[in-house]
Amino acid sequence: MIKHILVPLDGASADERALNAAFTLARPFNGHVDALHVRPDPRLTIPLVAEGFSSEMLERLIREAEQADQERASHARRSFNAAVAAAGVHSVGYPDPDTAVASAAVTATWQEVVIAQPEDSLVHRGRCADLILFAQPFDAPPDVMRLETALFETGQPILLAAPGLDAERLTSIAIAWNGSRQAAKAVAAAMPLLRRARSATLLAVAGNDDLIGPTAPMITRLTDHLAWHGISAAVDLLHRDDRPTGELLAGRAMEIGAGLLVMGGYGHSRFREMVLGGATRHVLETALECSVLMAH
Repeated sequence: MIKHILVPLDGASADERALNAAFTLARPFNGHVDALHVRPDPRLTIPLVAEGFSSEMLERLIREAEQADQERASHARRSFNAAVAAAGVHSVGYPDPDTAVASAAVTATWQEVVIAQPEDSLVHRGRCADLILFAQPFDAPPDVMRLETALFETGQPILLAAPGLDAERLTSIAIAWNGSRQAAKAVAAAMPLLRRARSATLLAVAGNDDLIGPTAPMITRLTDHLAWHGISAAVDLLHRDDRPTGELLAGRAMEIGAGLLVMGGYGHSRFREMVLGGATRHVLETALECSVLMAH
């Protein structure tokens, strides 16, 4: 069950889309959405990079940074308030366990944190959530480093929500399956959504030693495993072409009308994918028409 969703907010235009997607995911489970806005403390960070500046110049830089940070925080809070109102969601503090279990409605909480190392707050709070949700890149380049921090350091799955994510889009799910540990972890994380979907399709790329055809052992084992959960999955064997693997998988997911692609993240080393490219980097850096749930 997806009961606790963490949504990092930047004070950018994507914030409201991320929150709307989080409420869509939380609604079937009467879940809780944690909206988190983290900003660095300029009085701790600016002196580290402004060595040699006069005290007057340093103080001016700090004031300007504080003003810009406050504007972003205000924008993030307005996005939170607007999304909560549109979804008809109650904004609450943290409930006690009995209240949380008995709750028959989606709830949300606003958190604003000022800290020297913003990524620390994302990691520590992300480790205590079921899922970390980001809006896919739409009008700005993605912060790949932050996405990788969430993916590598929290131990929890991340979801990159495509614009317009709604309940109907989640009824068709594609699974990028290569038999890896990362792919298996992603399938386990997506199981609450797979149980509710109308259709599930395994996408396997021919050429992997374990994935020679629909009767290959690893594909059969996964379809059997899903069947024990009441999920009937079709198998779609893809043949390599000139496109990178990530583009091939994402393209096929969109062709079959999947609203969600489930995949493992960084089966190869991060350095190899940074230099040579790979399925994970393609998905992290590209605005797709389908959402992506990823685990490492």
